[in-house]
Amino acid sequence: MNDDRTIVDLIERASDAQPMCACGHHTTAVWRDGIVWLDCATLLEPHDSRLGRLLAAVTAPAHAHVAIVEVPPLAA
Repeated sequence: MNDDRTIVDLIERASDAQPMCACGHHTTAVWRDGIVWLDCATLLEPHDSRLGRLLAAVTAPAHAHVAIVEVPPLAA
């Protein structure tokens, strides 16, 4: 089990190691489904048009999407 300091350190190291995606946009840490991911910022942008959603789906594999650390949700 990771403590808070270790988790923050892992996130900072991953962000420092890959601050930019290959497409030129910055990366950001995002918690989703119990895992902190380092994602390209373009993966997080909303796409309103059908063409925008199609283009995002086709180009998604080319963008940064790296699992950093597993962080389960806190028990209520």
